[in-house]
Amino acid sequence: IATTIRVEKTLTDINVVLNTSQANLQKFGDGIFKVAKNTAQSFEVAAEAALEFSRQGLSTTETLKRVNDALILTRLTGLKASESVKGLTAAVNGFGKAGLTTTQIINKLSAVDVKFAVGTDDLIAALSRAGAVAQDAGVSFDELVAMVTVAQQRTARGGAVIGNAFKTIYTRMQDPRALNALREVNIAVDDISGAALPANRILQNLAQTYDTLTRTQKASLDQFVAGKFQINILKAALGDLSKTNNDYTRA
Repeated sequence: IATTIRVEKTLTDINVVLNTSQANLQKFGDGIFKVAKNTAQSFEVAAEAALEFSRQGLSTTETLKRVNDALILTRLTGLKASESVKGLTAAVNGFGKAGLTTTQIINKLSAVDVKFAVGTDDLIAALSRAGAVAQDAGVSFDELVAMVTVAQQRTARGGAVIGNAFKTIYTRMQDPRALNALREVNIAVDDISGAALPANRILQNLAQTYDTLTRTQKASLDQFVAGKFQINILKAALGDLSKTNNDYTRA
């Protein structure tokens, strides 16, 4: 009886958002039960994820699809359902122009997780913090995942810290003062039309020249590009990018 009451209450909460008919609500509830069964999660966990996604104005079909993906992510990472929902939502919204689905995102993260010393939970935490800024800086989803992977393998700082670091780095690299500082030491930051190159391309150009710079030049560029608190993450990225067969390209 207690379980029945909880189920009815959860469906009522969801219908406050969906405002659908009783028949459609029952069908949606059946869909939640199926997702819970297929992902080995409880109905309460699946319904919590469904409620969060339904608040985003998605159709019932798309909501169930994302709930399924979020619960798969929960199984892979040990994240709470609400954290998986927020992480996937941030990744999808951050790279909205790329048109990625939640299923594609999970497949990409899992593939990197298997090959490198980085967890899917770290990747999703980093994406949720740096995704939108990275896209503005011309960095693709795959490129950001690769950069986070490199930083995690070299520093083991965790996804949240690394995500915040790249959010700072990518923001600073769009500042004209940082671009001018790079130009002064002959680092290519513009394409042939005069537009700024994508941030990761600039970092690759910097990595190829970094070791030839003086200590003063390095210190100055570190401040412009990363600020005081993200220099270790920047140096970890540059250290890998300077290699011919680097982990960044593989990831």
